[in-house]
Amino acid sequence: MGTRNAGASVPPGAAGWRARIHGREGAGVAGAGLLLTERTVLTCAHVVEAALRLPDADRPPEGTVRVDFPAAEDGGAVPARVVEGGWLRRPPALDLAVLELAEPPPPSAVAAPVAVGGAETGALVTLFGHPAAVPDGVWTRGRVAGAGGPHARWRQIDGLDAVGAPVERGFSGAGVWDLGQGRVVGVLAAVLVTRRTDGPGGPRVSWMIPLDVLDPALLPAAPPPTAPRAVDDWAAAPPSALWPLVDRLLAMESFRLDAGPQLLGQLPAEIAAGTTRSANPRVQLYHLVGRCGEFARGPAALVRAVRWLEGDTLAVTEFAAEARKTWPDRLADDD
Repeated sequence: MGTRNAGASVPPGAAGWRARIHGREGAGVAGAGLLLTERTVLTCAHVVEAALRLPDADRPPEGTVRVDFPAAEDGGAVPARVVEGGWLRRPPALDLAVLELAEPPPPSAVAAPVAVGGAETGALVTLFGHPAAVPDGVWTRGRVAGAGGPHARWRQIDGLDAVGAPVERGFSGAGVWDLGQGRVVGVLAAVLVTRRTDGPGGPRVSWMIPLDVLDPALLPAAPPPTAPRAVDDWAAAPPSALWPLVDRLLAMESFRLDAGPQLLGQLPAEIAAGTTRSANPRVQLYHLVGRCGEFARGPAALVRAVRWLEGDTLAVTEFAAEARKTWPDRLADDD
């Protein structure tokens, strides 16, 4: 894989819904969260307790925490309190809290696309946490190993990056992003801690709480089914024109091995969610490229995602040139 573009600090497809939980003014980061609806944030109950410096509580605390959105450049921290019915300290959730924002979030903060059906065993996931050493946040990746943990409905996640960031304190409350579905499937709640947590060979095991444990009333209303958003003033590229783009992607080892999930995780949710899935890597990438072509800014989003994942390599430059040939009316020379 090439060197990542240093200017692309946030993956283009997974930004505006990420939240960060603080206690009083000047206090450190207590944990992460996700914007669940326009005015509610989902996190772990123990994150709220940490922010308020309270012990474990069966009843919802009355204090106010502060919530900000790391990817938003147009707003600061917003006060928030536990919403009525949003303190979930009993099975099967055991450790969730729904917060109501006292003010609207920044305009660039958007509600997370969620999948209440959860993640299948073997699914590749990614999450963004705020450990003490990196309060601004860091990404890590994992694979869903199966059900189990503190509750039978929780899901175990095994870390994938032997030299990357391990899940640790500061990741609690983070939304778990399923790369295949292009949606949030759960909330990171616990991590296995042993004497070998740090350094090579340390455990990289954590657990998430799937969203299907939530009362449907707390979840965003499902949008009505819609047809794919058609392009307006241009003709869609013919199917035969997409295969050269697919072959350019397959020329990069990471996409040849990964066959799409990485790209799906970096694309805007409305594109990723409607992409047809296939077990055949070449066909999967064909569907992904074609789906991007159905959106006005889809081609630009695709090029940005490839460049973010691979960096400014020769293969990426050739892919971008091919994309401009395919969509000349939607890509500029600097895309």
